[in-house]
Amino acid sequence: MLLPVTASQVQRVDCIRIKADVEWHLVTSVPGETIGSWQDADAAAIIDLVANLPDGEVMRCFFPGYGIRAHGADGILFEIAFCFRCHNVLTLSPGPQERRGLGGFDPDSQPAQELLAKFRACDQPETALSGDQA
Repeated sequence: MLLPVTASQVQRVDCIRIKADVEWHLVTSVPGETIGSWQDADAAAIIDLVANLPDGEVMRCFFPGYGIRAHGADGILFEIAFCFRCHNVLTLSPGPQERRGLGGFDPDSQPAQELLAKFRACDQPETALSGDQA
């Protein structure tokens, strides 16, 4: 997958859980709750997975469940929302020359499955300790 040129500057990647029904043509940022973050080498590994997503046949639903927000030293570099049902990704790049890009990926590919597993790992509710249960 083609990433913004700022991908080499990523220091932190936030995992975003998207739960709301959104009018995607209006958004300038991926909406949702930050459920995890990866720093430095772990962030680079996430960016590598995204960069290695192969193209795929796109459909039309676009109800993404997860997204990433990539941070550099000076703030947000770009954001990407992933729909594993319709195989679409929406890339948003902030700034004076704000950019939007919609593309497709193969959700069954090895990088996509690894990325989805990392998203799901962030999305696991913390389990209560046996002595803390009411």
